Amino acid sequence: MILSYQGGGSPLHRIDPLSKLVVLLCIAVLTMRLHTSAGQALLLLAASFMARTAGGVSWRKQWKAMAFLIGFAVPYFILTLLTVPGSHTIWQFGMLHVTTEGADAAGSVTLRMFTVFLSSFVYMVTTDPGDLVTALTRRMRVPYRFAFGISMALTFLPLLQEEGRSISAAHQVRGAARPKGVKQRLGWWKVFVSAMLHNAVRRIQQTAGAMEAKGFGAYPERTFLREQQPSAAGHITAVGAVLITAALWWYIHIVNL
Repeated sequence: MILSYQGGGSPLHRIDPLSKLVVLLCIAVLTMRLHTSAGQALLLLAASFMARTAGGVSWRKQWKAMAFLIGFAVPYFILTLLTVPGSHTIWQFGMLHVTTEGADAAGSVTLRMFTVFLSSFVYMVTTDPGDLVTALTRRMRVPYRFAFGISMALTFLPLLQEEGRSISAAHQVRGAARPKGVKQRLGWWKVFVSAMLHNAVRRIQQTAGAMEAKGFGAYPERTFLREQQPSAAGHITAVGAVLITAALWWYIHIVNL
């Protein structure tokens, strides 16, 4: 799974980064406001539907993105399920017991993780890091050092992931057998991590040299090759997201979701 910008012509691709950032923050607010599994499930379905229709992200890509969290979500779900107290017991074995309240809380926090990750994933694949830097610097007056730091983080992670795939393929081409047992696996990971760190340091040195040669940080402002202009569709989307979030906040308070 590559968490990087993927060009396209979907509605989310055509909206400016700051408008999409407002939508992302609205989704985050709703995930923190909802406290039941049913509400979180509905929000996750809405985010998934928006990713498919507005972002052009296929169901398969969404599943591959969220499958990354299963290794973290399942243990967290089990831990929450067994530790949250409640008055309605569903299952009990010795000191372990599962309650209705615990099951609802475990489902809520787990689904919240998936919703936040999916919405962030859609933002990254539909937003050009260069446009994000321009928007943060020009429109929000964020210091360009900080803005470029965000851009570099979004750029380096996919590069390192590709480096990992290349290293793994190189090992296979050279006839390296699949590790068996704990000792061989630890040895394989030691070599793999060492190669990854070496390549990461090399890329950092190259980037630092290029930034130094271009005078990065020498002037209080920087020029940009392409200016990011706000769009009417972006403004409408951002205002609509805020209004929908406010309405849902009021509705959640009424029905206690």
